[in-house]
Amino acid sequence: MAAELDAPGKSTRGRRAPRLRAWHLIPLLVFPAILIARSGPLPGRRDELLWLTDTRTRPLEPRLSVPAADVHRPYVRPREERPSIAVPLRELARLEESGDRAGIAASYLLHGDPQQGLAHLAHAPPSLNRDNDQAVAAFLLKRNDEALTWLDGLLETSPRHPQALWNRALVLREMGLHLLAASVFDEVAALGEPGWSAEAREQASWLRTSVSQRAESWNRTRTALTQLAQDANLPIPLEEARRHPGISRGLFYDVVRTAPTSARVLALLPLAELLDRIHGGTALADHTRNIAARDFTRRAPLAAEYARLLRERQPASPDYLTRLRGAGEQDLLLGARLLTPEAQSPPEELERVARQWNDPWIHLLVQDELARQEGFAGEAWQADQRLKAALTLCREKRLRPRCADLLRKVSHRATSANRLSEAEETGRASWREAQAMGEWELESAALRALAQAARFQFRVASARAYLSEYLARAPDTCDVKNYVHRNIAALELMRLRPKEARRALSRAQECNPSVGLIGAWTLTDLMRLDPRPEDAEQISAELTRAHATRETPGRRMLAQLVQARFELLKDRKQGNARLAAVIRQAAPYLTTDADARDTVAVAYQTMAVTAGEAGAFSEVPGVVADHLGVASPKQCALIAAAEAERTVVVALGPRGQVLGHHDASRKEPLGDDLSGLVPEKLLALLRSCPRVEVLAAPPLDSRSGLLPPEMAWSYRVAMDASPEPKKKPPPPLHVVVANVETPSGLGLARLSSWESTPAPIGQSMELSGAQATPSRVLEAMSRATDIEFHAHGVVDRSLSEAPVIALAPEYDGRYALTSEALKQVRLEGSPVVLLGACSAARLPPFLHQTSSLPQAFVGAGARAVFAATVDIPDSAGRFFQGVRERIHAGATPAVALRAERLRWLRDVKGAPWVTRVLLYE
Repeated sequence: MAAELDAPGKSTRGRRAPRLRAWHLIPLLVFPAILIARSGPLPGRRDELLWLTDTRTRPLEPRLSVPAADVHRPYVRPREERPSIAVPLRELARLEESGDRAGIAASYLLHGDPQQGLAHLAHAPPSLNRDNDQAVAAFLLKRNDEALTWLDGLLETSPRHPQALWNRALVLREMGLHLLAASVFDEVAALGEPGWSAEAREQASWLRTSVSQRAESWNRTRTALTQLAQDANLPIPLEEARRHPGISRGLFYDVVRTAPTSARVLALLPLAELLDRIHGGTALADHTRNIAARDFTRRAPLAAEYARLLRERQPASPDYLTRLRGAGEQDLLLGARLLTPEAQSPPEELERVARQWNDPWIHLLVQDELARQEGFAGEAWQADQRLKAALTLCREKRLRPRCADLLRKVSHRATSANRLSEAEETGRASWREAQAMGEWELESAALRALAQAARFQFRVASARAYLSEYLARAPDTCDVKNYVHRNIAALELMRLRPKEARRALSRAQECNPSVGLIGAWTLTDLMRLDPRPEDAEQISAELTRAHATRETPGRRMLAQLVQARFELLKDRKQGNARLAAVIRQAAPYLTTDADARDTVAVAYQTMAVTAGEAGAFSEVPGVVADHLGVASPKQCALIAAAEAERTVVVALGPRGQVLGHHDASRKEPLGDDLSGLVPEKLLALLRSCPRVEVLAAPPLDSRSGLLPPEMAWSYRVAMDASPEPKKKPPPPLHVVVANVETPSGLGLARLSSWESTPAPIGQSMELSGAQATPSRVLEAMSRATDIEFHAHGVVDRSLSEAPVIALAPEYDGRYALTSEALKQVRLEGSPVVLLGACSAARLPPFLHQTSSLPQAFVGAGARAVFAATVDIPDSAGRFFQGVRERIHAGATPAVALRAERLRWLRDVKGAPWVTRVLLYE
């Protein structure tokens, strides 16, 4: 998580000595350049040097906001990455003299140095044009999500901004969202700008043509195979199957099942052999011959009934399933069972039937269905393991279409479990595989997976883009329109835009009044934010449908939560009773079901903010303490909770006085800095406290600024288990983890330890290089009294719900120190832990939960954990050494942090980062 290269004020710790960049020279060159400028290039030549306007083609495909750099010329994509062009220092000095940061940044971008462009844009005055150029820099650095966020925000304010529209189309194109990109290029073309409009029309036409050709080709194949299952007289579509073997194989089994005669089955043999050659093996040809040998006097009526079920999209009746079992028609039985997922049947029937023939495709279909059933039974771990084992087998057998679908299923399960990086990674892999094969339907399914992974990370721009592309692929399909718009409604509500959420929900209901559980959740919030008379009836109808639907335990808990929040709007006492019941019901599933954990988190948040809304501030400490699993404080404490637009904060004074504040006026989501959230009257009550413990419910528990820097305060974190009886404390041991040799594939530079004085007392141990493995670090930490980490924090939801610390790999490749691993150890020395990893306290956003390394260390027995929410400079060593010395001199960690923080703010220039250091106790 290294800081951006050479950005002013950013850390360079742990990197190789940075190259001397041109912009470092600017202050040194300003005065000589002014002297040289009088004899410098003519004005026209100066523009050519700055903006590279003397070429027939433009050097940059995106558009910059500086007019001199936004001259249309054709763009030719280079065959290989171009090296950056030397920046004209003399001309940049002129811009520096005039304070034109935006111009300097634009020149760097044109010359192929987006990092320097970003560094200068950070110092340019805020404007829409600056936002556009920051998006260009992010785009050039392949940070498409960040670029799209900048551009969407800009275009909300200025919808016809030419450069932003053009750049948004480019970002969407690079994300693979070609239909959406084409529609944005249409908007650029409509502006009528010379050169740009014509190029935009060409781009839009090319994108639409490439998409429509893929869609039409796939749909022809699906139609041909589907019709083949209904009309035995149609010719065998070999050419279509060759182009799209994935959908062809998926439908081939039904073609065999519906064949009325042995001769018709044998006529399918060329198609079976073609698909076998593509996918490997002889499974389909063998299966075809075996079915052709069946007694069709008995099979034909059963096959005809199966064809009717397919045609009418109906589940099989129990009687039909019984007749299939009696007739021994195993392939028809398997097909009918897959058409009837809710059928009552012997537990092992699916696997037993699949074993009747040696076909890995069928085996994978069955494993997929069994994983779905395990999910409904609340066996989330088993379902995950079954899907991942199926994916491994699929890759071994090289059945790419099945693999793409399994990847999408893994992504969905990872999203449900809040493993969002894994969800995005597997969703993107599914998307790439589907695109490579031209499997149109699998592409669309992958788009849904990517949209959900982005939505649960609060990445609104990307989630909306994926959903919009999904809709553009099937604009007239009711289920698609309903799904997209109800999800967009949820996104708008996350942004605290109730009017926009209401419009999206109305669009979702244009062809289907039902909006599902997510719609019911949205409507419950809209009853508070933008009420309509019909909302209550709609919520009741949705909840009735949700309760009647077979769902996972966590989803059932979510439905109960929506019901409780609905009741709370009418009767607080009754609503709270329902919320308490939901918390109890969810308890058995908390370790295995993320939906259940979300349910409990939101239930507590809702109870806390509604207590504040009712003025019952004395109830809030107990609610939040129960949520966090800690004892409710009696004095000198701040308790905080937030939900959507509502916040409640309660201060307990030095004599236990209770003073609270409830606010429901917020129009934007909370930022990373919570300064100003606590009103002055509550701060005044706390100022006489020697230290303040803060109980903050997620998502407030990993952000800075909740209390001002002149106060001594820390976040209160629960221990994972009851403290053990006090033993003789171990001898002082200072453990330092630094210069770690992380796996090369991570691309992380080594972070050296800070240049600070040695530990004041006791023995020191440094783990570095290849020796700093997770097992060695855990063993050393168990005896430590002080621990200092200089290692990168990495977000990898496939390893942990919290960020992990990247260490040297074990013999089996494991490199991450995870919060889950910390839960398995006891830190006997009750150490003070300094997490020098970049932004160690900063978390990717979750909807309702947080899980962090600092919390895990405290849970394992750490006395106190210090971590920053921002990247920290090399000088941090002296700061943290000062904090440590104060603690060893007898100060509490919170008092030590406050004292050193105030000293640095007073005496050290450029040290505002010290206010972003959090303390967990």
